[in-house]
Amino acid sequence: MADTPKEKAATETVDIPTEDVEKAAKLILDPGYVTKKDLPKMADLAWATALSDAVTKHFLNDDDDHDPYVYFEQFDFAGGDIDSVIFNMDIVKTRDEALHDLADALDEKIVNNEVQQTTY
Repeated sequence: MADTPKEKAATETVDIPTEDVEKAAKLILDPGYVTKKDLPKMADLAWATALSDAVTKHFLNDDDDHDPYVYFEQFDFAGGDIDSVIFNMDIVKTRDEALHDLADALDEKIVNNEVQQTTY
């Protein structure tokens, strides 16, 4: 007899204050990204993810003047730090550019994953 599926664990709801959404939305428009330096609570992945969702909804539902392509990404840095960035792909054109902007904003060192290989 097949087991009955267990109920999914309740998902934690993260409340994002309106003023944080508005601050992030303003930064998404200029300079094009927001980091934990701007909103320290972004150090928490669940909060940063919820903020990204809230900012996207803000532009879809509450801002008829702007329609940025909002993107959320996490990057690894030297020393094991993992940090989040929410960026506007109309301004920050690539993930690589977002990585460098985040590294500069947080004074982090980018991990170089290039492999040095000699062919014999």
